[in-house]
Amino acid sequence: MRKIIWLVVLAIPLVVIVTLPARVIVPRLEIGEDVRDVQGTMWDGRAVWQQPGFAPLDVQWNWDGGRSWSWQANGVGVDLEGQWRLNAGATELSDVTGSIEMNRLDARMWLVNARPRGRIELDVQRAVIAEGRPPEIDGELVWRDARLEGAVQESLGEITVRLDSREQGQRARVETTEPGAIQVRGGIELGAERYDVDLWLRASADRPELLRQIAWLGEPQPDGQVRVRLSGALGW
Repeated sequence: MRKIIWLVVLAIPLVVIVTLPARVIVPRLEIGEDVRDVQGTMWDGRAVWQQPGFAPLDVQWNWDGGRSWSWQANGVGVDLEGQWRLNAGATELSDVTGSIEMNRLDARMWLVNARPRGRIELDVQRAVIAEGRPPEIDGELVWRDARLEGAVQESLGEITVRLDSREQGQRARVETTEPGAIQVRGGIELGAERYDVDLWLRASADRPELLRQIAWLGEPQPDGQVRVRLSGALGW
């Protein structure tokens, strides 16, 4: 009888943890006020993420065992899934796939005189974001149906961004993989607190008039290219 009592006593906290509503846990995770309508448990639940200025996203998660959870995020212009791994002091994601419409991203910090359009397809094997450290992201992003609207309204074809984490910091190699009216190549460097962008744009040989348009985006070069250099602070 004593053994049964002890089993019951030990089982109570386990049952509490397994059935603890996610709405009780989420406020303690300091993930901000953008997450609302939390339902279910920390093992199997759902919530709504309201990104300021955009339509809300439905987020679902399921425990996979150990320290890993599967998750899905769906909404207007967003269809993503992947895994989240419990990691003290960092956000660790893996096997992230899906797509995001460019109008869901705030790209004004990158291109002031033009609005990027199209969609981004993600295939990220691993991503670790921690405060005070450079991001560690390995994978590939493909900008399909890439185009600009605004001061420049032209097709960019398809642009691929290959992400590679290194000890010195995060690097992204950018290049045109399907031709458009404007060709793009260059790189992006991410440190613990800053980013540096160095891109080169070239108008198609049969569209010389485009040079005058893309000149607004950066520094015209003697060989007909336009160099776009940006830098600033990161807000991880």
